[in-house]
Amino acid sequence: MTRIGSLHELSDTWRFALLGGVLSIPFTLTSYWQSGSEMSLSSVFFAAILVGYLAKQRGLRSSAVGVRTGVVGSLPTVWVAWDMVTALAALDGPTWFVTGGSIAMLLFVLVVLGIVAGISAVFGALGGRVGGWLAERNGGGNRPAAGH
Repeated sequence: MTRIGSLHELSDTWRFALLGGVLSIPFTLTSYWQSGSEMSLSSVFFAAILVGYLAKQRGLRSSAVGVRTGVVGSLPTVWVAWDMVTALAALDGPTWFVTGGSIAMLLFVLVVLGIVAGISAVFGALGGRVGGWLAERNGGGNRPAAGH
């Protein structure tokens, strides 16, 4: 039987990235819950260091793993975006105003999500590089990659 959508079909780079991104999400959400309005992406950076280190030891490109970790780790920002979208219910006024305001807010939310995902990807890439550098300093990163 063929398994569709299995984690076994993912490349090693994506497996490490999912591991790091998913590990960072609880810490990112906790930072949002504690502040109520701010979300720290530092957990993405530290998770990317960890998976960048592990990936480099297996011969993978640590920065590529880091970028993907950053993108996966930015998923909690969808929650913040949802909070912004639910604020649209408070709009009141003529239909043209509510429609225009809703469209503007949705476009703004999409732009913010893209910017945050990009910033998170940069944090992830930097963390991945640091992790890769640490792996090289400890004698790792010399094995050939198997099953990209």
